[in-house]
Amino acid sequence: MEQNLFRYVWRHSKRDQLVVLAIILLSLPFYFASFDLPKRILNDALQGRAFTANMPLTTFLDMSLPLPEALGGKITLFRGFQVNQLQLLMGLSLIFLLLVVINGAFKYYINLSKGILGERMLRRMRFEVFSLYLRFKPEDIRAVKPAEAASIIKDEIEPIGGFTGEAFIQPAFLCMQALTALLFIMMQSFWLGLVALSVVLVQGLVIPRLRREQLRLARMRQIESRKLAGRIGEVVEIAPAIHAMGSGPYVRADLGGRLGTLYKIRADLFRRKFAVKYLNNFLAQVTPFFFYSIGGYLALSGAMNIGQLVAVIAAYRDLPPPIKELIDWDQDRADVTVKYQQIVAQFPAQLLVAERQEVKVEPPPPDAPLRIDALKLVDRRGTPILETMTAEIPRPAHVALLGPAGSGREGLARVLGRQAAEFKGTITCGGVNWRSLPDSVASRFMAYVGPDPLLFAGDLRDNIVAPLLRSPPQVFSEPADPRDRIEHARRMEALRSGNPAALATAAWLDPTVAGARDAEQLDLVIMDLLETVGLADDVYRFGLMGKLRVATDHALIERFSAARERILANLEARGLTHVVEPLDPERYNRNATISENLLFGLPLTDRFANDALGSDPYVRSILEAESLLFPLVQIGLRMAETVVEVFADLPAGHPFFERFSFIRSEDMPEFQRLIEKVEAQGSLLRLSTQEQSLLIGLAMSYVEPRHRMDVLTPAFERRALRTRRSLKEYLPSTYFADIEFYDPHRYLEAASIQDNLLFGRITYGVANAETRVREVIRRTLAELGLDRAVVKIGLSYEIGPGGKLLSSQQRASVALARGLIARPDLLVLDGALSVFGQSDARRLMGRVRSAMAGSTVIAAFGQPEDAEGFDQVLSFDGPRLVSRFDQDAVLADSPEGARSPELALAAEAPQSPPDGGV
Repeated sequence: MEQNLFRYVWRHSKRDQLVVLAIILLSLPFYFASFDLPKRILNDALQGRAFTANMPLTTFLDMSLPLPEALGGKITLFRGFQVNQLQLLMGLSLIFLLLVVINGAFKYYINLSKGILGERMLRRMRFEVFSLYLRFKPEDIRAVKPAEAASIIKDEIEPIGGFTGEAFIQPAFLCMQALTALLFIMMQSFWLGLVALSVVLVQGLVIPRLRREQLRLARMRQIESRKLAGRIGEVVEIAPAIHAMGSGPYVRADLGGRLGTLYKIRADLFRRKFAVKYLNNFLAQVTPFFFYSIGGYLALSGAMNIGQLVAVIAAYRDLPPPIKELIDWDQDRADVTVKYQQIVAQFPAQLLVAERQEVKVEPPPPDAPLRIDALKLVDRRGTPILETMTAEIPRPAHVALLGPAGSGREGLARVLGRQAAEFKGTITCGGVNWRSLPDSVASRFMAYVGPDPLLFAGDLRDNIVAPLLRSPPQVFSEPADPRDRIEHARRMEALRSGNPAALATAAWLDPTVAGARDAEQLDLVIMDLLETVGLADDVYRFGLMGKLRVATDHALIERFSAARERILANLEARGLTHVVEPLDPERYNRNATISENLLFGLPLTDRFANDALGSDPYVRSILEAESLLFPLVQIGLRMAETVVEVFADLPAGHPFFERFSFIRSEDMPEFQRLIEKVEAQGSLLRLSTQEQSLLIGLAMSYVEPRHRMDVLTPAFERRALRTRRSLKEYLPSTYFADIEFYDPHRYLEAASIQDNLLFGRITYGVANAETRVREVIRRTLAELGLDRAVVKIGLSYEIGPGGKLLSSQQRASVALARGLIARPDLLVLDGALSVFGQSDARRLMGRVRSAMAGSTVIAAFGQPEDAEGFDQVLSFDGPRLVSRFDQDAVLADSPEGARSPELALAAEAPQSPPDGGV
């Protein structure tokens, strides 16, 4: 990145800057005329000096071109009009109004150009800084705090981008304005011009010196703000651990101290800022004193006329603002320059991977061996991760890297997976140097899956098919359709800002990389892949929990609606009708929540959310009328007492929270306070309406078979059914859009696909009830050809930032599917299956190896039995390679045909030379 901000701005915006500078020069004659015209109005029109010898008329708008006598002398271009004094006054006034419009138009264009240019440069800078982060070496990018990186790109670059539009235009524009006004004042009176010049020099020399302390404080504020953002990001990431350790008070104290430091810096900055502002305003306001006193004396003595004095005062009114803005610009320049240098300092050349020339390089052949020569890897403290080793890995082959955690097997896996760049030695494959391979080439034949799945916010499909987004859409310089001018303008603006012209929403996906002809066949590939990585059942469950929209999925909804009777018939045929309790408008469903039973529908807005029902006036009035308000408060109190008792000695995040999911850990203190208040007062009647609503909202999530507190009585259920009918019968028209009532004859948009198919609730307490019911649903939908639709809906499941809405095993499976979908010739697995149990990991590895038959798999393991069946095993003891086991050699030497790798490794003496080579 360019070290000097002004060189950076000039290199990327020279043409635009020159155009605006030319407009500024063009505006100066009009600006000067706006100073001179008030003098003519006062002297010629009002005082009548244009009417000589008592003549009633004078010439207006006469124009001539003065030339030397040799060229013919003065040439008259327009003889003008003969006007009287009133007509002259109105004519000059109209010209003054025209100049106001013209000068305003110039300012509008110049300011608009500055703003657009600044935004364009801001867009360029943000993109370049983002691109620089992508060029960090793998070892260095792990040390970057995401919150700090986001703060730099979003917040710290913004004032720099705003300044870039003013870097050359603003000083030129302001200087021209100030010099024009100063020149006009001196043309009217040299002495008054000298006074104005003296004040300008004082402002230009003294004020910037006083603002140096402001700049120092501003730099401190920026550094402390960046540290604060990083600290907040850390706390958010480790919040569960903070709760478990009980160190919340310490963390709050630490944050309070940081905020206090930031407050002191900002307070000192405000004191200095407004002191300098006071001095600047004083110098600007004291100058009219000299004009009135000295100018008035000169007018009284006849050295200048009243029109000149008024024009000077009017011109001076336009002098301080440009000077003040120039001083502000100079302060912004110093401040922004420092910020720019601080940002540039974040990207030293040693942290960046050198930009590789994107030339057409073919990936190495699938059978080209990996040759490792004198490879060595150390960490930042100089501790060896991998001692010098030399080896050759055949391809295609399945190779195991065996060793304890922290041994050289992890370092070799990271190097081969291109997750470590600071290694010594060379790795070549088919004559291609591993270090110099561009990402675009390496990603075409290899994939790496590490122990920490790196997923991004979005749905499952987006994360799995990410390796297929490698086909940049073709962008035409001219729109194919003349009507497509907006898109053409967008592309051109993107190119002028140094951004890619293609949109991320364009057709980047290349299904042929996954071996599919089109998107339809790609869906089949993904479904097979889900089976391989053990994610098929989870995705199918996500699909059943998904929802359809009538407006966009009408045909699919009709097919699912038709499948309901078939599924219910199959449940009956298998004797599972008792496992699903149907939603009957005349019966209380004990496997549904109290709120579902009362509403007999699903909320579409927050108005009918559980925690809002107790405070809604209409719902509350119905509950009171049906004598159900107080019983619900009692149920809520009973639930709160039970949960508080259960969690009294348990830390936040305990598995019991999942069972009692109707209460959150952060709400525990509030419910504890309510319980203590009821115990102290001995009655629920003294609770406030808000406190009652809180308990009612808790009661609304109660399900008897699930929570088993034995609080539902037949009388309560009868009242609930009466309440259900009253709520629907008297529902105000303004509430119609807030709820969707259950109806067996229509598809419910607010309900999941499974709820629509069953129109009931799976019974709690029956062994394997949910599994058995879903198996019937799955088989029935497969018979109807709807299973693929369910999987597609499941793939649209949002996984949250970093995949936080998935379990650790699910995240690992998604990462593995992403590594397999591009059919790599080389797959590196570095602890990718560590979150699975040993038996599950072995079965999953078997499926992966079957999918990678004929290709190369390099997998790192900690236990010798995990490496059984691999073609080659490289064994590490600490950072040192100690032995190598080749399956082919063993099969050739052993009459029994094979033996376990751990026995072969034990029998094989270390063949490594002193330097660790093999």
